[in-house]
Amino acid sequence: MTTRSEEMTNFTFKIDKKTREEYSELCNAIGLSMSAATLALIRQAVRSQSMSFSLKDENGFTPSEAAELRRRMADVEKGMVEMHSPLGDDE
Repeated sequence: MTTRSEEMTNFTFKIDKKTREEYSELCNAIGLSMSAATLALIRQAVRSQSMSFSLKDENGFTPSEAAELRRRMADVEKGMVEMHSPLGDDE
């Protein structure tokens, strides 16, 4: 992948222990070192000039969806809701 004329450099960053361990497990499961997997992700981003990843949380919500859910939960806790029948008024 690299030629003798390419100069290599180090890239260091901090990551929390739990995420590092989970990333290590993922990389091992697909047969790559963390370094090789990270380098592949970086090269793909540079080649495509884009980054494709999800910003969803552990529950599958985007930041705006999670904020809306928290707002609605707060309304319920404050009693600021109306009950509606899912079947309408014909029940």
